[in-house]
Amino acid sequence: METHIENALRAVARRCRADILNAIKNQPKPKHDLIITALLDKHTKSIQALPPGTFPAKLWLVYFVRLIDREQRGEV
Repeated sequence: METHIENALRAVARRCRADILNAIKNQPKPKHDLIITALLDKHTKSIQALPPGTFPAKLWLVYFVRLIDREQRGEV
């Protein structure tokens, strides 16, 4: 993957992760799936044309959100 595409995906993933954390902060666990799915769908629209054609944009976004989450927690 080209560097500028990866950087753009990571930037969107950082914003998405921040939105997810803010949205689920005071919500009960059963609602987390619905909230996270809605936010992923919202942010996926901004990267539809970026990722390579091997996987859908939403899967790339999920991958990078998880990667950034692990980086922020110091697990990488």
